[in-house]
Amino acid sequence: MKGLTSLLASNELASIATRLALGAFPIVFLLVVRWTLGKQAFDLAAAALNWATYLNILMLSGFVLVPPAVARLRLATYVVDTSRDDDCRVLRDHLVLGRWLLALGVLATAFLVATIERTFATLAAEDGAALRFWFLLFAMFALSQIPMTFWLGVAQATGRYRLAFALTALPRAGALVLLPAASAIGIGWGVATALSLTSVFVGQLFLGAAARRALHNIDARILVGPTDVRSVLFSNLNAGFVSLVGSLVSIVPVTLVGRLVPSQVGAAQVIVGISNAFGAVVASGYFPLSLTLSQRLLDQGGVARYCLGIVRGAGLLTLIALLFVAAAGGICACLADTCQPAVLWTAALVLAGAGLRLGALGTQHIALYQGRPHLSLLSATAEGTVALSILLATLPTLELYALGVALLVGGGLRFVVALAVERRWLVER
Repeated sequence: MKGLTSLLASNELASIATRLALGAFPIVFLLVVRWTLGKQAFDLAAAALNWATYLNILMLSGFVLVPPAVARLRLATYVVDTSRDDDCRVLRDHLVLGRWLLALGVLATAFLVATIERTFATLAAEDGAALRFWFLLFAMFALSQIPMTFWLGVAQATGRYRLAFALTALPRAGALVLLPAASAIGIGWGVATALSLTSVFVGQLFLGAAARRALHNIDARILVGPTDVRSVLFSNLNAGFVSLVGSLVSIVPVTLVGRLVPSQVGAAQVIVGISNAFGAVVASGYFPLSLTLSQRLLDQGGVARYCLGIVRGAGLLTLIALLFVAAAGGICACLADTCQPAVLWTAALVLAGAGLRLGALGTQHIALYQGRPHLSLLSATAEGTVALSILLATLPTLELYALGVALLVGGGLRFVVALAVERRWLVER
């Protein structure tokens, strides 16, 4: 009982739960739209969400330099004061970087809203005005994630994992309740959706205020002083480029489905969203393990053991996820005639591909630890290139199934390249 209580109160569990809330919200929100507003709104919203997700690229690497700097400032383990001054400046520079990214995001939004109807021509012919409106709502949501990512990293680095979880999860739960409730009392779908997403924005404002106070309490110089965004831009671009390549197996495939098989864009968005959420949860669960690399890599064969250990763990978690999908599909088939085999099989294939991709997580951890994140580019690029090639070749005939086949083969290729090639590079340092 004591062990269970300790687990439930752990920072690791709070971190995983926060990541799950972030990853699951867009998926569940789309499903609430399907239940509340119908199939047409579901497909329009899914296409708009996918188009708005391209704005997430502006988050670069998710401000990876922020949590370590906050942790060092909090623990005050400096030998000289200049190192503390450097970390204060790093945080100030990231604050300004976030503002520049928001400004750039407004320009990107203007470009995307001007091109969305040509990208999803069939859906735009059904209701172009609604498609644009959905996009603008989701674009505002996507841009709000830029400062939210910064403040979430600060909150967790100061040890406020449970506060971060509460201010992340509860407003999103409120948004999922507000949409059907507002629609039920006769409020128009546009206003109802805007009210729903406002709950998320309010939660993020409270999170930012709490994190800002925490920074001020650690060192008031963090928020006041000279800045130079260029000093942190390159580091973020370097780590963020791997994430950009990763969009080839997350955002781009759904865009292709929406363009070539528009009637399946909603299902594709949900399936890929579930896969991404699953990957984020597994990655956050292994994050504490990655902090032990300084000891693990000292032993001979440490790289291989670490990588294979994550392969086994990721494989087991993927198997559990596949069994859950199979059980859910069986229950759905027994209870309703509307369950579509194509959706269930595609979900299983995409999850299997995600499991293979997660099998390469060990090599990514070590590459980041060694300060060489670019070593993961070979496997990521190979996965994205092959997956998109297969998808484009088979989508007209296999339709939704093509998504599953493409991401499965792509994930398998990434696994092989990471373990066979990139692992050797990591050892040869």
